[in-house]
Amino acid sequence: MMDKGILGTQGTIFLVLYLVSLIGVGIVGLLKSKENTMQDFYLGGAGFGVSILFLTMYATQYSGNSLIGFAGSAYRNGWFFLVSVTFMIAIVGGYMLYAPKLYALSQKHRFITMGDYIRFRYKHKLLTYLIVGIGILALSNYMLTNLKAIGYILNYVTGGSIGFAEGIIGMAIIMVIYESLGGMRSVALT
Repeated sequence: MMDKGILGTQGTIFLVLYLVSLIGVGIVGLLKSKENTMQDFYLGGAGFGVSILFLTMYATQYSGNSLIGFAGSAYRNGWFFLVSVTFMIAIVGGYMLYAPKLYALSQKHRFITMGDYIRFRYKHKLLTYLIVGIGILALSNYMLTNLKAIGYILNYVTGGSIGFAEGIIGMAIIMVIYESLGGMRSVALT
């Protein structure tokens, strides 16, 4: 017999309602759109305040992979894994080496994606496709680890009421809906 999980039946119902409400966040993102442009969709109109931008970057950096993957690895490998914290902080330091200059260039030339910068800098179509492909591959790994994490989390907290695969599929559908509706603005609001 499967227990009701740490949330119980009422908690599971609340969780499902919350996840469905994320589609409402997508609608809010759509309504807050100022124009029907790629910049507005992918960058939220470049009008995020510092607090929203900080929280969005924080959530990206310390995601399900950090919560589930790194914790499990630290459990298996012991104190040695604490060095990963140093590496994660070093990533932010690495951003600071090039981010200010890239930000200024992106504002001046209205870059939206990494491919825009590569095309501008090198003026080479094949190189642009190659770099964008590598970026998609890297982000796919990130996305898959986070979907796997949400599958485990939903399965555990609901005591199996929401299965691992169903949690992944359901959450992926919800994310596609709210991101399609409001773009980056919806992502930041969630």
